[in-house]
Amino acid sequence: MGQAIKHAYDLDPCVAELYDQQETQTSDIELLRRLIAAKQELRILEPFCGTGRILLPLAADGHSVDGLDRATPMLDHARAKLACLTPHLQERVRLLQMDILASPWPGGYDLVILGGNCLYELATPHQQETCIARAAQALRPGGYLFMDNDHMEGDLDPAWRNADVRAAFPRGTCADGTRIQATRQTVWYDAPNRLARFAREIRITRPDGSVEQQAYLEQKHPVSHDELAGWLDAHGFDIRATYGDHDQSPYTRDAPRAIFWAQKAPRNTRRNNR
Repeated sequence: MGQAIKHAYDLDPCVAELYDQQETQTSDIELLRRLIAAKQELRILEPFCGTGRILLPLAADGHSVDGLDRATPMLDHARAKLACLTPHLQERVRLLQMDILASPWPGGYDLVILGGNCLYELATPHQQETCIARAAQALRPGGYLFMDNDHMEGDLDPAWRNADVRAAFPRGTCADGTRIQATRQTVWYDAPNRLARFAREIRITRPDGSVEQQAYLEQKHPVSHDELAGWLDAHGFDIRATYGDHDQSPYTRDAPRAIFWAQKAPRNTRRNNR
């Protein structure tokens, strides 16, 4: 099957380019802007920042933003975009390479962003809850958490149990002619606990015709609304709003997303209010 790799994002610089080709939405950024519109300049932390799709516009709005990511190609792509901006804006952005699960996060922030479906990058509920716990540690008292993910209620969706080989990200052609094709196949699942394991294969065809192939196993746990709400409560957050989409429609079980706007409060305040 080829040599194992950590994740597709670590594989090749072309993957970051394909990510930017496909992830072009701005509705989540506009929602964030509405939520923080009345606030002055904020110190913002975005784990899983990738190529800077979310953090760079917020820096352009006047906020100071730190981005964390493990994948070198994604951070390199973000740095290349940052280098094209004004020196004053560049001073408001700091990009740090780190394993978000293995290393402590910086602290003292007004806002932490767990957006862009980032929790779907993690393999287990424990890892996902760990991110919420670290977000709480990274925030100052009274700071806010924006968390935006797809959600799955009940057992694992039948589509995630289907063993057919399917096209998957990364997939496309880069500016230099490099072509990437990827597939994903479910090889194991635990329906009640919403866990699925996939065999992934990636084929890279270079402009000179040479071909590289990689294969690895990946596990995912699609989160539910109730899980997220429970983790927020357990780690000292008060949920201020829950939305089902970026237009701020009320959350329902059938909504496409589970978006939380939550505030970290001192423990004694939470106890006094209960």
